[in-house]
Amino acid sequence: MRSGHSLWAAFGVTLVLLAAPSVSSAQQTALGLRAGGNMDYDDALLGMHLELPVVRHLDFYPSMDVYFPNTGARLGLNADLRYRFPVHSQLQPYAGGGLNFLHRSINSVNNDDVGASLLGGIKTRLGAVYPFFEGRILIHDNTSFQLSGGVAFRLSGR
Repeated sequence: MRSGHSLWAAFGVTLVLLAAPSVSSAQQTALGLRAGGNMDYDDALLGMHLELPVVRHLDFYPSMDVYFPNTGARLGLNADLRYRFPVHSQLQPYAGGGLNFLHRSINSVNNDDVGASLLGGIKTRLGAVYPFFEGRILIHDNTSFQLSGGVAFRLSGR
């Protein structure tokens, strides 16, 4: 599949999943912003994610990361499910995984790669925002590990 078609296919799948209604209005939908880095490629990253409740403790967790390599450009798209462990604490651990799509461009050469993503993290509530810290393993031919942190903002729910 040509690189442009792969990228549009990944965007299309993410948009379809985002349009699916939440089955639990008591849970909250949120938008998160993050910064971090890929430890194996030494690339800084900026990204964003959505937290879309599916059932109690389970979210659809699509995200996008823009990397800043020394040369070229790199973009990552994730379509993950995230399980929030039921704990009675302000610190809420979570884990999940799903599909990862990486697009890499150097000069006029493009490379698209579909793989898997495994993630784990912890979030808490601080006023109207939810700070979080997350680790993610990107499983491809060249598996890599990244760390990021940021804040999420509630968009709906209680």
